[in-house]
Amino acid sequence: MRVQIIMAGIGGQGILFFSKIFSNLGLKLGLNVMGSETYGMSQRGGSVMTHLKLGDFQSPLVRTGAADFLYSLQGDETYRALKFLREGGVCFVNLPSLEKIETKVLDYLRKKKIKVLVFDASREALKHGSILSTNIALLGYSVGTGLVPFDHTEIKNVLEALSRERNIETNLSVFQAGYSQGKVME
Repeated sequence: MRVQIIMAGIGGQGILFFSKIFSNLGLKLGLNVMGSETYGMSQRGGSVMTHLKLGDFQSPLVRTGAADFLYSLQGDETYRALKFLREGGVCFVNLPSLEKIETKVLDYLRKKKIKVLVFDASREALKHGSILSTNIALLGYSVGTGLVPFDHTEIKNVLEALSRERNIETNLSVFQAGYSQGKVME
């Protein structure tokens, strides 16, 4: 397996934890894991982006037009990170509807055969009493769609192992809720 992933958001949204889940999953699957994080102003709500590669690669940064998947936890950060997606890639965005994405951007993405799936991961996380689990809801949703090459049980086990004891129940519940919503999209 060779997968290149970009995760984008703002400080405090759990991009680094998101990256840690994928990294640990890759290691558990026996894959090489390379990554790089940019989080200069993250403590002040600034941009945070993680490049992650699972499989045999030579460098940690994902080149423009090479990412298989983009996970965006914040709408504006989606625009900054879209350039990394390859033709035919998949973009998962934390938004209530596609109407929140500019028409000209959607037209460009259609031309590049990039699938854009929106899911209100923030709303789902709030239903479970934890806005900090928005990243987990989006992850669950993506796995539920069947568009990512990751197994539900393996990710769930990694999530459980990495979560703080006080967050395990909430994280697993939010992950499952996102997963169930993704299954609806199949």
